[in-house]
This record gives sequence, C-alpha cells and structure tokens, in this order.
Amino acid sequence: MRAVAANLRWEFVRLVRSQRVYLLAIPPVAGPIGSVLAFLYLQVPSYGVAIMLGLFVTGGLGGLVVLDLSALSMGEELSRRSHLISWALPQARWEILFGRAALTLGASLGAFSLGALILWVLTGHVTFQGSALSTAVLDPGHLFIGMLALLFFLGAITLCASVITRSASEALVAGVLGAVVTASIAGYFLLQHQLTMLFPVVLVVAGIVALAWAAIRLESLEDK
Repeated sequence: MRAVAANLRWEFVRLVRSQRVYLLAIPPVAGPIGSVLAFLYLQVPSYGVAIMLGLFVTGGLGGLVVLDLSALSMGEELSRRSHLISWALPQARWEILFGRAALTLGASLGAFSLGALILWVLTGHVTFQGSALSTAVLDPGHLFIGMLALLFFLGAITLCASVITRSASEALVAGVLGAVVTASIAGYFLLQHQLTMLFPVVLVVAGIVALAWAAIRLESLEDK
C-alpha cells in the first residue's frame, strides 16, 4: 500500500507541474454557471428538469476531464519512459497503475460531485421551488449516481486502453467511443422504459474488470 500511496502522490505532483490540475476546476465552475445561464435563457420552470439538465451539462464536462486525465495518466508514461516495461522496478507495476488511477478517478469524480452540489444549491434560486420533481424524465438522485458510475467506467476503460496501446491519444479515442456506445445503450433502455439502477451497477463492475485487466496486462508488457 505504501507504493500505491507513493504513486498517488507522484501523480498529484505531475498534475500540478503540468498544470493539468486546473482541469478539475471545470466541472464545479463551468458546469453550474453554464447550467444556470441556460436555465435563465430557456426559463426552465421545473426544479426537477433544471437539475436533470444541469447534471447532464456538468457530467459532460466531467467526462471530458476524466477522459483526458485517464489517457495521460499511463499512456504518456508508457510512451515516453521505457524503464516502466524494460527494467526491473522496486515495486509491482500494478501498484503504479492503481496509485495513479486512484488519484485520477477519485479527483475527477470528486470534481463532478462538487459541481453537482453547487448546481443543486444554485438551481433552487433560479427555478420555481414549487414545481414537482416528477416532471423530470429521470430522477435527479438516480441520475447523479448513474453519472458517477459512467465517469468511473469511462476512466477505467481509458486507463485500460492506455496500457494496451501505450498511447494517450489512442486511449482517448477509445474512451470517447466507449462514451458514445454507453450513451446509445442507455438511451435505448430509456426509450424502452427499461433503464433501472442495474445499469450503473453494471458500469461499475465493468470498470473494475477493465482496471483488473489493465493491471494484468501491464505486468506482462515487454519492450517493443
């Protein structure tokens, strides 16, 4: 666990030095502000609909952040630092992966959650409080949980793709494709009135499997 914690700290140092840490400010700042401006322009009367739309906006921005950070977390290292796969290291490779994944995914999910909290507070001041939550197509609470599961899944498969391809750009493309396919499947289930809380559970399980596969794959990598 010490090696995992050390890699977590090192990933934080890399984020600060590269200034990518500022990407984490996008969901809690741009998400709520952009959503509130849209509410005022569209004059959204329903509190539930406003929360739902705001979560989509904030979640979309959170998705861009988690894809970018996840792709660069391992893809950049594997493409530039051959010692990760060429030399014997004083730590297991899976410890490197899990340490960096813990910070990347944890910080991205935290940024989205903070944005959702700010959105929840601001929405009550720009919409009619008396409107029923039932007017929203999706329950805001369930949507929030679903968004968290989706972001975790996207980050996990992007990390997995970065290990397989050893390229941040190719991993980013894989993450975007995963987002499109997942959104299409969720949209289909929604139209069929079959979208339940089982869907985010499946996403979380799939994300865990992707991280496990990435760890196994990373241990068996050899220099090209």
